Amino acid sequence: MNKGKTDKIFTLEIRRPGLFGANTAATLTLPATPYELADALDKARITDDRVIYSTEILDCKLDYLSQFIFPGTNLYEMNHLAQRLSSLSEWELDCFEGMVMMDTVRTQYAPIAVERLINMTHSTEDCQVVYEAHDDRTLGKFYADNGFVPELETLPEKIFPWLDYSKIGKEMREGEGGVFSPHGYVVQNGEIAQTYRSGAAALLGKPDYTILLSVRKGYLGDPDYDNDLCVQLKLPADDEVVSQAVGAVDAASLRECAFHVEDCAAPRLSELICDELDDCDGDITVIDAFAEQLRKLDHEGRLPVYKAILEAAPKNLSLDEAIDLAGQAVDFRLQREIPSPLEYAQAELMKHDIPLKDVLIGSRDLYNYGQKLMEAQGAVSTDYGVLLSEDGMTVEQCIARPGQHMKMR
Repeated sequence: MNKGKTDKIFTLEIRRPGLFGANTAATLTLPATPYELADALDKARITDDRVIYSTEILDCKLDYLSQFIFPGTNLYEMNHLAQRLSSLSEWELDCFEGMVMMDTVRTQYAPIAVERLINMTHSTEDCQVVYEAHDDRTLGKFYADNGFVPELETLPEKIFPWLDYSKIGKEMREGEGGVFSPHGYVVQNGEIAQTYRSGAAALLGKPDYTILLSVRKGYLGDPDYDNDLCVQLKLPADDEVVSQAVGAVDAASLRECAFHVEDCAAPRLSELICDELDDCDGDITVIDAFAEQLRKLDHEGRLPVYKAILEAAPKNLSLDEAIDLAGQAVDFRLQREIPSPLEYAQAELMKHDIPLKDVLIGSRDLYNYGQKLMEAQGAVSTDYGVLLSEDGMTVEQCIARPGQHMKMR
């Protein structure tokens, strides 16, 4: 892997059990933001905390780690572990790998509880890494040459070449409980920290924002005026909160600030909002109003519907049009239990009493029939379910309605 700080640690697949879940599995990379987690659960049709689901690690940047994680580990704790790992330095990652190896040697390579893995990331200060030691002989020579073996202090240096470095290294390693990792010898002088408690990550609750911005002072080319201060601004926000964010980065006004979207209730919109903020000249009024609109959709349970609308919209959708579509979400419904045209056709046929219905429902041609039926009824398949409008209009037709668009400026 590319050593140092790592952005993405795990790639997971989330799915519900059974055939339905196989058709709605969602892929997610960790660490993820709160709304990225929620979005993946929406795609996998995990509609509430009562729905049982499974997670499978498809890829891990730390290639040794996935085999030691219990299957079915809580998604939120997996994400917290990924967040911790992504923040570690190269040296800290080497320490972490050594601690994992120490545990697996003691337990004969048994899986490690995720809370212990998280606490290992808090325990690197008690570690030492000897990069030049890769076996008992090189470890023994390192200890002897650097005065770590008291018994050798009275011996003249000319005797050192005659020493059994392998025996010295073996005794030191076994006494300390250290291990040889791919990067060198790692030893942990202390106990694993108890900073994190099991289940804490799953209790964080829903975000208290719908758009999360990072706010910095815009670089003005003046070393005496520019700075590296950064704060988070949760939208929607009142004027006082916005003013506090401006002051925290030592800016005179919003005009002097630069913004970036860290998280959004509709993740697909993050880039569009970022582009708008680049050109807003300090006026975030419309973005704040949009954040309030997203909050209303969420409270009404229409956020998955809106995300499905955005997926069905043209790829060149503008933020003006996205905001307009948020106001039209009430005109759409989402059949979340239907993952494909096949199930759509089956659901339609179940509404009617026809001869040999069971034979027809089991037909191999039913998928194609479902596609034609969806086209005729203006339904579209999305990652969130089948999207239909109450009046049969498509998303593209809704965008084209005259006089509907709310202008940004």
